[in-house]
Amino acid sequence: MEKNQSLNIALSGYGRMGHEVEKMALEKGHRLVCILNDGEDWTKQAQALRQAQVVIDFSEPSCAAENIGRCFDLHLPVVVGTTGWDASREALKARCLRENQTLIEASNFSIGVYLFMATARFLAEKMNAQPQYAATIEETHHIHKLDKPSGTAITLAKEVCGEMERYEDWKNLPITSFREGEVFGIHALNFDSEVDTVTLRHEAKSRRSFAAGAVRAAEWLVSACADGKKGWFGMKDMMGF
Repeated sequence: MEKNQSLNIALSGYGRMGHEVEKMALEKGHRLVCILNDGEDWTKQAQALRQAQVVIDFSEPSCAAENIGRCFDLHLPVVVGTTGWDASREALKARCLRENQTLIEASNFSIGVYLFMATARFLAEKMNAQPQYAATIEETHHIHKLDKPSGTAITLAKEVCGEMERYEDWKNLPITSFREGEVFGIHALNFDSEVDTVTLRHEAKSRRSFAAGAVRAAEWLVSACADGKKGWFGMKDMMGF
């Protein structure tokens, strides 16, 4: 996508994150052609949806897989920020690759969180040779969040397990979840030994960082499609490391 080129965006899901994505997209000069907040909207808004170049999905875990399928039916690139639909991932990924569709997903589109993850991988790699340290994760979110542990915490656990031989699966790594007030998101990776604790922590100050990353992902995905790139992408593809 050329610099400053405006996109036609369809927004799937109009909760707290949907509203924040709407504001960020408009701030960056893009146009929202439709808002799809339930299954009927995909039919009611069919004409407006035909103008869209990309869909950004921050819907509910229970309908995310169906929404992705709808995007594939329309051959629309889709940015998926919804979490909690893991059971459908492999089937949808197979369809994406089979049908030459385009999707980018992340449990968290915040650039700061991605850098946090990259640092966590580095730290976990070094801790792999230090058996005296045990890894744990703590995550805190607002009381309205439906999935527990958070998708970001699960992704973090998978990143750590990928670097540490003593954790065969992310479920073997203890994750403690808290739901408090209107907390935007706090994630901490702890390495604890008898003599000290090493902690890596990220705290979101608002939803703007998530929304900015999702809009940036939409821009990247449309540009990738223009260059002939199709497939199932993640933050690593967008960020380049």
